[in-house]
Amino acid sequence: MRKAGIVVIVLLAVFVPAGIHAIFIGDFPGWKELIDSADAIVILRIDRYSDTHTVFMTPYRTYQCFIYQTLKGDIPKDSQIELELMDARFEFVSPYALSSTHLMFLAKEEKGDEPAVYWTLPVKGANIEVSPFGQEKPPRGATIEEQIRNLVKSAIAYRAKEHEKHQKFLRSLLEEHPEAETTD
Repeated sequence: MRKAGIVVIVLLAVFVPAGIHAIFIGDFPGWKELIDSADAIVILRIDRYSDTHTVFMTPYRTYQCFIYQTLKGDIPKDSQIELELMDARFEFVSPYALSSTHLMFLAKEEKGDEPAVYWTLPVKGANIEVSPFGQEKPPRGATIEEQIRNLVKSAIAYRAKEHEKHQKFLRSLLEEHPEAETTD
């Protein structure tokens, strides 16, 4: 029995890595470098998860997305597109909830005569969840970097406000409420 266990472990060690595609996640390089390395920068909404083209054994998953704004690149605004997205933060909970809104830095892969495939850049900061409100108009700022900085500032303010509302609700659950009187 012990030999069989060792054989299984050896076989797994040999064959499993062959199916795994290693993705190396880079640290945040700074706005200029991140902007320069992206083929497209968009503000998008997650509309649905699609398992049709999910890359096997990687953190990338395929999502149908609605493009609110294109800050860089040729992805048309107000369009639906399938994207290969991942989160470089290695958090337990995926940030890609349905209807969530994100600022995404994408790389483009040409596929001959097929439509191009866009992937999240494998860099921390390439996916920033932003407020779900107000994305129908371009972000404030003259340059792409200024627009992005303003989006991040509004995301910080939005998250702080949402956190406080959640904390207020949780605190209200701890308040003592007199039991309702019953009448017989």
